[in-house]
Amino acid sequence: MIGYEARCKIREMYYILTTTDPWDGYIPRVEYRDDDPFRFWNIGEHFEEDPPTPLRARVLTDSKTILPDMWQTPLPMMSLQLYDVLRDLGISALDTYPVELTDSRTGDAIEGYVAFNLTSAVAAVNSEKSRRAPDPDNTGLSWYDYLELDPQKAQNAHMFILAESVGTIIVDQMVRDRLEAENFPTLSFYEPKDWVGA
Repeated sequence: MIGYEARCKIREMYYILTTTDPWDGYIPRVEYRDDDPFRFWNIGEHFEEDPPTPLRARVLTDSKTILPDMWQTPLPMMSLQLYDVLRDLGISALDTYPVELTDSRTGDAIEGYVAFNLTSAVAAVNSEKSRRAPDPDNTGLSWYDYLELDPQKAQNAHMFILAESVGTIIVDQMVRDRLEAENFPTLSFYEPKDWVGA
């Protein structure tokens, strides 16, 4: 058994969770048209009204594509295997929805996924030590070229959307270690200081 102090220390380590192409292929794009342009999947809040289900999307496959463990855009989806592990870890901030995926080449159904809304957003950036890249074109978009998190602001959350960078999913070390042990081949984990993102 891990003692309380050790568990708290483990949770102080946080990582960026993302999906990366495997060495022998690449992850296919997804075509999805939301029925409501004002439904936002990446702000860490419950929907006021659930979307009609099943959600329908098309996966643009070819001979080199490999289905991932998770898509973050345009519709956040994860495999049922990943969802089962997260649920076993006690991650409760996930609203899930049935999804019908269609292979663009064959028209066949792709089984084994759910759409998800991660409903926890935490403002956990250490603003004094993090650095945003300049925005010379005034696009309104800026990138972190150095990111450091404040474990105290994270409040021991196991998995959350980074409120200052809503395209970014954060997990603690307990979650990272379990997912690595379960061998999800397309999931990657980055230390915040090694991450460059919006």
